[in-house]
Amino acid sequence: MSLLIRRIVLENFRKFRAPHEIAGLTPGLNIVIEPNETGKSTLLEAVRAALFLKHGSTTKLIRSFQPIGDNVGPQVALDFEVGGSAWSLTKKFVKAPSVELSGPAGRQQGEAAEQALQDLLGFEAGLQKDHFAKNLHGALGMLWVAQTDGLSVEAPGSSLRDLIGATLEGEAGALVGGPAFERIRARIDTQYSAYFTGRAGAPTQRLLAAQKRVSAAVETLAEAQRREELLEAAFADLDAARRQLATLRRELDDDPDAAERADVLARLETARGAAQQLATRKAEGAAAASRLGGLEDLSTRHVAALERQASAQARQAAAREQLAGLTEGLATAHTRAETARGALDTALTARDAARTALTEARAQDIAIRRRAQIAAAHERLAQVTALEAERGPLDTAVKQAVPARVLEDLAAAEREVVRYAALLEADGTRVELIGAKGITKDGAPLEPGEWTLTRETRIGLPGGGELVLRPSQALAGAQAALDGAQGRRAALLAQWQVATLAEAQGRAEAAREATRALETLAARVLAAAPADRDLGLAAGAAPLHAFVAAHPLEAGEAEAPARPIAELEADQDRADTAFTRAEAQARQAEDDAREAEKARVPLAIEEAAAASDIARVADELALLAAHADFPDLAATLIAAREAAAATSVALQQAEANARAFDETALSRRLDTFAARRRTAQERQSELKAQIAGLEAKVESDGGKGLAEHAAAAREEDEAARAALIRIEEEAETLKLLRATMAEAQAETARSITGPVASRAARHVGRILPGAEPAFGDDLGLSTIRRAGVDEACEQLSRGTQEQLAILTRLAFADMLLEEGRPVSLILDDPLVYSDDVRLDAMTDLIVEASERMQVILLTCRERAFRHVAGTRIKI
Repeated sequence: MSLLIRRIVLENFRKFRAPHEIAGLTPGLNIVIEPNETGKSTLLEAVRAALFLKHGSTTKLIRSFQPIGDNVGPQVALDFEVGGSAWSLTKKFVKAPSVELSGPAGRQQGEAAEQALQDLLGFEAGLQKDHFAKNLHGALGMLWVAQTDGLSVEAPGSSLRDLIGATLEGEAGALVGGPAFERIRARIDTQYSAYFTGRAGAPTQRLLAAQKRVSAAVETLAEAQRREELLEAAFADLDAARRQLATLRRELDDDPDAAERADVLARLETARGAAQQLATRKAEGAAAASRLGGLEDLSTRHVAALERQASAQARQAAAREQLAGLTEGLATAHTRAETARGALDTALTARDAARTALTEARAQDIAIRRRAQIAAAHERLAQVTALEAERGPLDTAVKQAVPARVLEDLAAAEREVVRYAALLEADGTRVELIGAKGITKDGAPLEPGEWTLTRETRIGLPGGGELVLRPSQALAGAQAALDGAQGRRAALLAQWQVATLAEAQGRAEAAREATRALETLAARVLAAAPADRDLGLAAGAAPLHAFVAAHPLEAGEAEAPARPIAELEADQDRADTAFTRAEAQARQAEDDAREAEKARVPLAIEEAAAASDIARVADELALLAAHADFPDLAATLIAAREAAAATSVALQQAEANARAFDETALSRRLDTFAARRRTAQERQSELKAQIAGLEAKVESDGGKGLAEHAAAAREEDEAARAALIRIEEEAETLKLLRATMAEAQAETARSITGPVASRAARHVGRILPGAEPAFGDDLGLSTIRRAGVDEACEQLSRGTQEQLAILTRLAFADMLLEEGRPVSLILDDPLVYSDDVRLDAMTDLIVEASERMQVILLTCRERAFRHVAGTRIKI
């Protein structure tokens, strides 16, 4: 019984925020080929969530379905079929959680819907906190393979193993035991449950109570022993504290550091005196060095100022000499520049006059040509007006045109009239009245004559009688059709105001001729009214009318230029050339004058800078001469150097005296003596408090009967241990008996793996020719035998493991399908490690499986699966 998923709708589920529908899934192979990050794996997670997760749960797994950054309720809707029956499921999580299941028996909601879904698909309920628990999903947990599970050659879950075992019971033979076996096992299980839990084998009831009794006895004994040990320790601590207190009192009373402390104090006073003398010698040395440095700086500055004064005076003299040579050349350059500027002004005036004359002449020429163009426009308008007068009759003919559709309808009606009239004329009954009077036809007087009978006619006879003439039914229908055709023809002729079809056709032909004539006329009008760019006139009759109305003809003749424009243009060219030449000469003269000025500027700057340096050096020399030590600077400098040498010797002697006594070390030694005595006093106070506390504890615990409590605890420990040994022996006996029965049953259960291996071998042989799969007791694929050698699955290549994982799932799916269980196969990005040959073989197996069950293939590898036949689904 195949499970068919028909439609999937997601909303607020991971990346699918807006409602998104995937429809068109078919019973065979469905292939979804999309790039990475398009939601293929999300699609599988959505289907799993809708079927296997409780709507009211708020686990980490369910909250992970919410779109990033949105606090909304993920929702999934599924349409599917089980055993040919249609089902519809809608489930919403987190926000206003709900579930509704619709099927052949109607609609169910809430927990009833969850239970019905569980019964329908055969999976177990259970908590799934941060990942899907595939072992709870039954057959679909194994057959729906996510990306992360593609390489796992895993065993089916316990519930699925039980289901497969029941399916293969007939093939493997009956399991061990019958009713008697079950009764014995039930009694053993009942007794076993008094000692162990059923699944984990943990102690319970009697065994757990005995173990708890031993644990309690051990804790009680340990507590009693601990308290005894604490009391003994308190006695020992009290004695030790009293001895330490006596030792401290002796140390504080005798003070063994008194003599050394006095010696250190005396040495510290000497060290302080040496340090004071050292500070005095350092100050004297610094003063002597400062005095010597000031005098040496004064001497150095005086020598440097004299050198700068001599240098500045030399530079000033050189600059003045060079400036004198440049003065005459600068005056000549300025004269030439002034002459060039005058010539440039004259050339500019002549050029402006030539340009003005040419501009005025051109304006007069343009005015003459524009008057001629306006006159030509008036002439073209007269031609256009004459052509437009021909348009009226043609427009009338076009408006009276009969449409082709109407002509077709008239022709059809005419053909029907002719056909039915001919039919009535050929098959109608001829009736003739001769010489009678007082006879009526359909209430109207009937004159002698002949007519054709085509419809029911009533002949009124003299005396009140009536003769009814009825033609055949065929003639009556023909007459009715003739009447209808004549009515349609008459209506069309009246609508278009024509008497006959020929007249309508003539009007249509006349309209066509008029249309062609109008097209020719329009072309002639357009030719007579072209565009004129000089006048800014667009093509067409309307722009021409507007232009002529706005530009009437001017009277008189336009004034012609006094001289020909060509002569004026030649004058302007000559004036422009003369101006350009004068401008170049003026620019060159200005450049020459600037170059002369530029050559003079550095020399002038150099002369000014030298004069400034001379004045500044003179001020500096005057300032140095005013210093108090300057008049006798050489002798004063020698005396300062001798004083600095003497202070240096004295400082070295003071430093040697200070190094002989380490004031810091002596201070630290005194601090050590003080800290030692202070610590002893603090320890004395602590010991007194500790002794008081220990005496109070000993006095309190000594009267509580701790020895009696310890003896009673030892007796209880021995009794509890004896009882535990006895109960453990009983429990082990039951465990051994139960294990022996389970072994016998497991031995028989192992015979089930034979049919499983035979089914899997058919598939495995397509990929690994000659290989034999072997399954363990848990129905998980354990080894592959090739050439007589067993190879563990985990030692095979990743590609082979991936292929075996799919092949074993196909084998289990076929067995479940034979039993009528809901089965479908979903593979998310399978066969990523397969080579081309294996990939083609595996693809063929998947295509064959799709003939027995629905297969949904999710992949991003278009090149690998583009050739595979199946329904293409787009996300």
